[in-house]
Amino acid sequence: MQMEHRVISVRIVIITALFYVFCASLSTTTLAETRVVGPGLPDMDAPTSQYAGFARLLDDDSILVPEELLDINKNIKRIAFYHNGDRLHRKIPKQVHLMLENKLFGKFMGLGRFEVIDCIECRTTRVNFENSRMHISQSAQSNQDLRELSKKVRVDAFMLWSASVHENKFTMNLRMISAKSNEILWLKEYAKKTTREQEELEFESIEMEFTVSALGLSSTRAGVGGVSDATLDSVSGFGLRRRESTSLNKDIEYSLGVEYFKNFSGTDEFSVSGLNLEGRIFVNIAAMEDWVPTKAYLGVGQAFFSGSHGLMLKFGLEFPFVTNGFMSLGAVHLVSKEVEWDTDADYVDKSEFGGSGLDLTLGYRF
Repeated sequence: MQMEHRVISVRIVIITALFYVFCASLSTTTLAETRVVGPGLPDMDAPTSQYAGFARLLDDDSILVPEELLDINKNIKRIAFYHNGDRLHRKIPKQVHLMLENKLFGKFMGLGRFEVIDCIECRTTRVNFENSRMHISQSAQSNQDLRELSKKVRVDAFMLWSASVHENKFTMNLRMISAKSNEILWLKEYAKKTTREQEELEFESIEMEFTVSALGLSSTRAGVGGVSDATLDSVSGFGLRRRESTSLNKDIEYSLGVEYFKNFSGTDEFSVSGLNLEGRIFVNIAAMEDWVPTKAYLGVGQAFFSGSHGLMLKFGLEFPFVTNGFMSLGAVHLVSKEVEWDTDADYVDKSEFGGSGLDLTLGYRF
C-alpha cells in the first residue's frame, strides 16, 4: 500500500506541473494580442535566418536617421504601418513580418517625429466566399480603400513597407503615403548583406545565472529505545545555469544547469549532499506584464545524492528582483529514496529522503 501511495503521489505531482505550465502557455497565447491570421505553416528553419538578417539591417545606426525625414510635411504627425508585400505565398513567414513591423514601430517611435499607432485593420487579411470560391485579399485594394481606412484609424499617412531576401542580401522598401491624396511623401530602400555566422550569433541571447535555494525536501529518522524521531525539513541548494532565448520567440526561454544541495541543519543525525542536473523551460505570462513581469517555469532533472539517485521536478513562478536579479517561488518534488546514514546508536541506520515541498530561490544573472 505504501508503494502504491508513493507512485500515485508522484503521478499527481507530475500531472499538476504539466497542467500548470500548460495553463501559463495558454494565458500567454490567448491574452496576448492576436495580430494576424494567415494560411499555411512556414518553414521553421527560415525565421531563424531571415529575422536575424533583417534585424542587423534595422539595427544599423545609419538607417532611419532623423535627417532623412526633414523634408516631410510638418502636418504629417500621426502614421500607421501597412504591409503591402506578399501576404499569400509567404516567402518570408508571417511571424517574421510581425517581428519586423514591431522593430520598425519602435524605430519610428524613437525618432520622436511621429505619433505611431498600432493599426490592427492594416494587418487584416479578408477572406470572402463568392460562387463557392474563396477569395483572399488585403484590407485596402485601392486608393479609395486606403483613404477610407485612414478615416477609420485617424491617421495622416500610411507607411507602406515590404521586405525581400535574395541569397544573403536583405532589402526593405518604405513608402510614406498621404492619407488624403495618396501622394508619395517619402520613399526609401535599405539593403544589407550578411553571413550565416552573423545571423546565428544574433539569433540567441545567452546568460549565466547563479542561484541559492531553499528546497523543502525531508526525511525522518526513527529513534531507538524511546529516543524521539529526528526530522530534516529542508536542504540548501547552490546552482549555476546557462539560460538562453531566441529572437524568434522571446516569450519562451530555456536553461540547462547543475545544482549542489546539502543540509545545514540536523547535521548530527543527517548528512545529505548531492547534485541535480536539470533542464528547464520558462514561459512568459502576458497577463501579468502590466503588474509584475512573471514567468512560469518547469524543470526536470536527475538528482544524485548519498549513494542514491532519483527524478527531481520543479515548477512555479519567477519574478524580477533588483538589478539583474530574480526570485522564484514554487514547488519541488524528489522521488523518495532510502538513504543509509552515519551510524548512531540512538537512531535507525536507514530512512527515506525526498518528497514534496516549497522551493524558494534567489538568483543573479551575469
